[in-house]
Amino acid sequence: MIKNGRILLLNLKVYKIVLLFIMLPALTVKAQGLMFNSNDSLMSERTSYTVFSSDVPTFYDHLLMSFDLSLWDNEHLGYVFNIIDGKNNSYSLTYIYNYNGSPTLNFNIDSKSNKIKIPLSLSQLNKRNWINIKVDIDLKANTVGFFVNGKWYKARDFGFDAKIKPIITFGKNPHYSDVPKMAVKNLTVGDGYKTYHFALNEWAGSAVHDNSTREVRGHVDNPVWLINGSYFWEKRAAFSFNQVAGVNYNPNNQTVFIFKSDTLLLYDMKTGNTSAKAFQNTVPVPLLLGKSIVNTRENKCYAYEVLRASKPSPCIASFDLNTLKWDVIGNANIKEQRHHHNIFYDKDQLDFYLFGGYGSFAYHNDFFRYNRQADNWDKVAFTGDRISPRFFSASSQANDHNEVYIFGGYGNQSGNQIVGGKHFYDLYRVNLTNHTVKKCWEIKPNEEDFVPTNNLIISKDGKHFYALCYPHERPKTQLRLYKFSIKDGSYQVVSGKIPVTSERIESDINLFFNPKQEEFFCTIQEFTNPSNSTIRILALEFPPVSQQEYEQAQKAVTPARAVNKYLVWGVVASLLSAGVLIFVFRRKFRGPEQQPAEEDASAVPVMVKEDEKKANAIYLLGEFTVYDKNSRDITYLFSPKIKQLFILILLNSKDESGVVSKKISAVLWPDKDVAKTKNIKGVTINHLRNIIADIDGIELAFLNDTYSFKIADNVFCDYFIVTDDIKQIGGISDKPADVSILTHFDLIARGGLLQYISENWLDDIKLVYEEALMPIILPEVKKVYESGDFRKALDISRVVLNIDPFNDVAIKYKLKALRRIKGIEYARKTYDEFTAEYEKSLGIEYAVPFDKICSNKTDQR
Repeated sequence: MIKNGRILLLNLKVYKIVLLFIMLPALTVKAQGLMFNSNDSLMSERTSYTVFSSDVPTFYDHLLMSFDLSLWDNEHLGYVFNIIDGKNNSYSLTYIYNYNGSPTLNFNIDSKSNKIKIPLSLSQLNKRNWINIKVDIDLKANTVGFFVNGKWYKARDFGFDAKIKPIITFGKNPHYSDVPKMAVKNLTVGDGYKTYHFALNEWAGSAVHDNSTREVRGHVDNPVWLINGSYFWEKRAAFSFNQVAGVNYNPNNQTVFIFKSDTLLLYDMKTGNTSAKAFQNTVPVPLLLGKSIVNTRENKCYAYEVLRASKPSPCIASFDLNTLKWDVIGNANIKEQRHHHNIFYDKDQLDFYLFGGYGSFAYHNDFFRYNRQADNWDKVAFTGDRISPRFFSASSQANDHNEVYIFGGYGNQSGNQIVGGKHFYDLYRVNLTNHTVKKCWEIKPNEEDFVPTNNLIISKDGKHFYALCYPHERPKTQLRLYKFSIKDGSYQVVSGKIPVTSERIESDINLFFNPKQEEFFCTIQEFTNPSNSTIRILALEFPPVSQQEYEQAQKAVTPARAVNKYLVWGVVASLLSAGVLIFVFRRKFRGPEQQPAEEDASAVPVMVKEDEKKANAIYLLGEFTVYDKNSRDITYLFSPKIKQLFILILLNSKDESGVVSKKISAVLWPDKDVAKTKNIKGVTINHLRNIIADIDGIELAFLNDTYSFKIADNVFCDYFIVTDDIKQIGGISDKPADVSILTHFDLIARGGLLQYISENWLDDIKLVYEEALMPIILPEVKKVYESGDFRKALDISRVVLNIDPFNDVAIKYKLKALRRIKGIEYARKTYDEFTAEYEKSLGIEYAVPFDKICSNKTDQR
């Protein structure tokens, strides 16, 4: 009976194995995966993933594995995975790119022989191009089989036992440190009796969870969780200009280019390299807005201005993206400016059209087509549904049916700005062949108002479009990517936020998609005046992760047997919207001066200097930022609640007093009974411990019901440094000449204490800091100005006005410095803006006339 039962069990097991391989695609969940730091990294920083880090299971008769593998390495040999059995035998799947251009996967008995060679095609070597790998290690038959690209590759004579307790390691392993450029997701390991599923969709930390039981099974050293690249926009490059510049994208070579009067700046999205090339001749069109459109058929960029410059000049010109030679196309223009209009080609890229925009106190809904033969913008009549006048709408490229989609915007039915405006959330299909317009739908979002940026990206299947949207009426605002259904307008938010300053109407934002690299990217051009601007380039991996999916991925993972409803509720509440930076205005009034310092006149674009990335650094002044021991920005790991907890304990740890547990509950969850916050507080604290584990020199301690950080000397905190300076200077009656608050002025100039975090419990702490800083820094503005450093005086005055928007001394030296730097007319304009805000806020006129501040007599050093 036992024998027959064993035979029946084996037969059932065969069916299970077959069924397992059939169902493997269905068993996997939507995942982003784990990327490995490769041979390009230091050996200590390379990624190692141990599948079963403790309680290694025993597998009988078969060891079955399936996973998705992405490879993009044409330089290195590396180990995909390594298996060590109980007898210390070692087997590895390696990857090598042969010099003859034939990449292969190789399964080896380590230090003995190569058993299986699996050819790959060059077309498969792309990041985020996934290859499904199935492995059947038949322990009884002593064979190994790999199913790759629809074909089985098999070998025999391995010397296996009938059961195995494997140590499975991907990437760097106990025997070998070579790691190719690769990523892995949707790993399944089983034997027909039991199966373990690892989506590898974690967002932080080193623990890997079984997706079936939610138990921690594995461990990763130096992980790079890809889900972050599909939710958070990554800053790739930034440039500054003191003349009008235009920006666009050339899909032919996957390059973002920026053009100004005599130079073309190129940013390669594949390599991240930046280069500059001189045009053969200067741009013949005086650039006012720097608008342009790329013709990929001709490999040319057409720059145009719809409003003629003050003196007669060409309005449309093109340059060849190969030869870099400008040619005048024509002088056609439209009588008024059309801010934030749409521009698009027909499907054959023969004619380009302009729609909508704002100018001369009116919103517009005209369609114009540029007539090259007549050198004229011809107004084109469309029949069908009427699109209300608007600007800030977005348009797609023409599809194979010669149709363009136009979405959203701001305007009104009449077009007259006097009657006010409204946000539109409607989609139109515009046929450029028969000149008809069809309204697809109109929706009412259940959130704050927003407008799209210039471009719509249509999904490959034609069922959705992506738009980068933001509340345009706020000067300090945030962009997020939205995914809309073309059928009914249902939508999801599918990215984190990008902070942006949109102070001027010239500011311009574009969304692009690179299908070869499978990533979105956007260009953000922020103007400080009509000529000076900053251009940023940011990227987001495809497919993007919805806000709901990302929040789900961040929930604390606990073994099913330990889960209770209170813990689940606590996890969801504490980790909601983790990693998303919250940029809000401070409740205290901010003065009219919020612009960065003016740039020195120069025709050459320069890279924008970022904050110095220090290892183990915490920035509390200005924008909250944290860097780990490898100088990697880990700010995104701090959810709003974890961020509050971290700041609360940190601010109370400088004097080693710490925060009692009850105060944490009262501050972070003021609307809940303290006794009922135990679970949610515990979960939040545990997540904080995991995050700071990557910062050397900071440790969370708990003693006498009090939490505090033990902080070593190697931990950098800008707020602690500045407050130490304030304390030292404040305690010295006759301080030496070299003791100055300006020693660390670069830190102070970052902004106010936690400037973009608006929490009531922080108000008193911010006030104490400002009241301590003000009497020390205010006298410095006069000294610095009289020394002749006008730009530094301007920077100091801005810091003071950030604290006290109507400080007489600060506005006086700000105006005097501006007069020296920018001229008397610029200073007078700033004075007029200040006095208008002063009267609006205080209800009285500002008493000091401009001439008394900036006359030749009073403005002497």
